[in-house]
Amino acid sequence: MKRRFTPLKLALYAGILLGFVMLESPLVMLANVADPFVLGMPFLFFWNLLWWSLITLLFLVGYWCNWGSRSSSPRAGEV
Repeated sequence: MKRRFTPLKLALYAGILLGFVMLESPLVMLANVADPFVLGMPFLFFWNLLWWSLITLLFLVGYWCNWGSRSSSPRAGEV
């Protein structure tokens, strides 16, 4: 069975992958400076909080859209 990749699914994959790369790769060292403070936090803390929040929101959108389910029918217990 051939998989279909909708634009929403591709955007979710791309956004989550970008977020993980920005959090877990050596690119995080670009933000490892203490001088600029954003919202009272050192920039590295803000950087991590920003990308973590973005990934969490993308997973939430994916959950709301039944991301990964084979059909668009409601799950058990839903009307």
